[in-house]
Amino acid sequence: MRRIMGAIGAVVLEILKWILRIILGALKLVLGLAKLVLLLFGMVARVFLAFVRMGTF
Repeated sequence: MRRIMGAIGAVVLEILKWILRIILGALKLVLGLAKLVLLLFGMVARVFLAFVRMGTF
């Protein structure tokens, strides 16, 4: 009986580990996407500000 419970515990632990890996992978993907969006926004803002500066002179 003890051996069966140990095996069940190991399986549950392995399942939790895989779930955690999936969650961390998804979080990494979301953060990478947010970084890309912010970099693009910064680039567009710089171009926009350059045109505004040119228009004021």
